[in-house]
Amino acid sequence: MENISKKRSNPLGRYNRLVPSTDKEKFWQIEYEYRPYSKHKTVWTCNYGWLLISQAKQEAQSCIYQFVIWKLESSEVINLPALNLKPNQIIVAGILLSPPGNPGSMVILYEENLHYIICYSFDDKQWTKRWFGKEIADIGHDKDEPGDTISQQCITYCDGKLYAATEAKGYLMVIEENRFNKNLKFRPLNCKLPASFSPCNNFSRNLLDFCGQLCWVEVSWGGVNEEDIIDIDVLKLELNGNRKKWVKVKSAEDGAFFISDNYAFSCPVNEPELKGGHIYLFQSKRFYKVNFIDKSFSASLPLQNLSEWGNSPFLAMRDLIRLCNQQGKPEYPISKLEDNNEATVNSLGDLPSDALGFIAKKLYGVDYNNFRLVCHNFRLVAPCIKWSEALLKLQSTSLSPWLVSRRGNSCATHCFMDPHSCSTYLIKIPECLLHGKVRYSKDGWLLICSPSFMLFYHPFTNNVIQLPEGVGARVHNRCWGYGLSSSPTSEDSVLVGNSFDFIYYFCRREGQWIQYHYPDLDGFKSNHNSPIYFDGAFYFLGRDGKVAVFRQNDGQNDGQVSWKILEELQSPCDSYCSNYILECGGNLLSVFVADQMVHIYKLNFTDPMTWEKVKSLENHALFVSPSSSFSVIPKMSDMENKVYFCKLYGKDIVYYCLSTDKFYTCGKKEVVADFHNTTEFLHSTWIEPR
Repeated sequence: MENISKKRSNPLGRYNRLVPSTDKEKFWQIEYEYRPYSKHKTVWTCNYGWLLISQAKQEAQSCIYQFVIWKLESSEVINLPALNLKPNQIIVAGILLSPPGNPGSMVILYEENLHYIICYSFDDKQWTKRWFGKEIADIGHDKDEPGDTISQQCITYCDGKLYAATEAKGYLMVIEENRFNKNLKFRPLNCKLPASFSPCNNFSRNLLDFCGQLCWVEVSWGGVNEEDIIDIDVLKLELNGNRKKWVKVKSAEDGAFFISDNYAFSCPVNEPELKGGHIYLFQSKRFYKVNFIDKSFSASLPLQNLSEWGNSPFLAMRDLIRLCNQQGKPEYPISKLEDNNEATVNSLGDLPSDALGFIAKKLYGVDYNNFRLVCHNFRLVAPCIKWSEALLKLQSTSLSPWLVSRRGNSCATHCFMDPHSCSTYLIKIPECLLHGKVRYSKDGWLLICSPSFMLFYHPFTNNVIQLPEGVGARVHNRCWGYGLSSSPTSEDSVLVGNSFDFIYYFCRREGQWIQYHYPDLDGFKSNHNSPIYFDGAFYFLGRDGKVAVFRQNDGQNDGQVSWKILEELQSPCDSYCSNYILECGGNLLSVFVADQMVHIYKLNFTDPMTWEKVKSLENHALFVSPSSSFSVIPKMSDMENKVYFCKLYGKDIVYYCLSTDKFYTCGKKEVVADFHNTTEFLHSTWIEPR
């Protein structure tokens, strides 16, 4: 029988409590130091304000698990009977179906090696075990290979049902209790988990309940230390009779997702420090806040005061029975280029139409759009114009590269930000590109990819260059970093994409994709950044700072492709969180970014090759992002000797000044201490308006 204690005890000892902060300079703070009694204690789940905790004791012939249920608010502790398992049995997931004391309340555990479901009923007060290998083989359609099992992060209790999915092929099922004999039965849903199109091999995938709906959250990780969020998808399962379909979640204003190592949950957010439509998670000592509606995220600095123990800090919620209102909410609002609500103008509105038209002709870009938004009469004298016409009006104005990203839950609107004028432009893209993601930029062209197409799109002229279907889509599913030898309009252009084990390159003249296998796969740690075409070859900068060179036509090797790691060239920087490679003024540069500093180096090709520290960019400016990095000579002198990032502090772009060695915002020129609390949009990149 379980032992119930209502004393203010803590089965974990002292612990770190990571809570939202009211300080706008940071969105986390640590309240308590965590020192557990044992490094072998594990937090399995948090349901209804209760934590399920275990401690394992390995013996010669068995493994004894001691499970405890702890309610945070009241510090009530329920000690469950000891669970004896075989030495090779491993618990990998646990869930609490309902609060203790409720009729039918149970703890359900998942044992992976021997394929057992283990249940503890608070009514019967005992553990029961059930082997489910045959049922999983039947559901997974692998009768000849009964090795499939349940995915440990895909067990969740939603709307009164226990859902799970197979590990190998992701077949969904419902685990139900037989009313007559109390045994568990497995009912297939004839539906699979969403297909993943992420090229990363490090990701977290969770099946969980949100407002009574079954949801799927996938976060892909990459970058130098696997700490950068590369992509994120949140979908829900729609049931329409016998038809089941996964669709994107477009609105979640009243609730948020929380992802921990062993479990995930969702709950309503009614506090100003927490926001709906967000995912809060912890990875590699950093706390992340992700807006999955507009695909933006912020990351904290590494937490320094965490005790060194076996598991990451856990996330917990209060005792909340319902997650949020069951009624549907309006979709997340997005900015529109036009608004039919007229504004009252007391002065300009009294001017004659020819005077208003004269004023409109003197405006350009965002000022022209804002002029049209005032009222109907203003739109009559300032007709909607194409971007190609708008760019002609800007010939007398010096354009800097713009930061392009998607905003809101509409894929049809892309936002372009000018770091010099701090203006924002909204451009609607063709309907055929709605499901694509921006992966690269060069000479005003955007490489847009989806599971079904891959093409170049010029947002200022609406021109499209199609790439071969089929193969191109499969390349997109495997590659993350792309590079071009020249403008995509050139017949001699070569597009290169790198994955973990292959380089894919497309020669426009030949019109086909070619696959090249890394000859020394373990010798180069590929990064999730774009390579640079320099002096007839593509240069790749790895996660560890190593450089590799890929040549499509190597005259020294009978015209065959070649791949070489520059082993003698060591990384010039020891501590950094991201790095980039680009060309600047005829030199090959590497940029290493730490939380509070930027280091730039120039490659000296003399034997032996070395990196030389760059103290000044002189009249150049660098624009860096994971998808594309390049340099320009800005015509505005106040943009020289600076590095511009695809990060926002508030509503302003962040840049680094080499003259002062500090981060600033483009608009208010505020000093930014570090990248903490800055916002980055996924699939954002720099583009040169042309």
